[in-house]
Amino acid sequence: MSLRISVRKSGTVTILDLMGCITFGAAADAFKAQLREIAESAERDVIVNFAEVSQIDSSGVGALVQSYVSLTRGGGTLIVINPVGNVREVFEVTHLNRTIATYTDEAAALASLRSTSAGA
Repeated sequence: MSLRISVRKSGTVTILDLMGCITFGAAADAFKAQLREIAESAERDVIVNFAEVSQIDSSGVGALVQSYVSLTRGGGTLIVINPVGNVREVFEVTHLNRTIATYTDEAAALASLRSTSAGA
């Protein structure tokens, strides 16, 4: 199964809704390119929705980590929402869920970004 990426906005926050697998090859490359494009834009707060992602491998994890570092260094934020099944397990084993803010609810993720912005 290939990866489909749907991009939407909530205010200044970019939300990526993913569907499929993020594995070595075209899927991981597309995911990385989409995140790089956002990191290079003026609006650098990103929520990545993994609700419909069935698999992620090391290339997908690498793209996510690289983007997290780039966004954070550029003053942005990357949040993960709804990792389920195999993806949730990968995040737990690699401790990504301890490094990258992870939520089960989009509204809570958006609220956390708003509270961070208000405190800045």
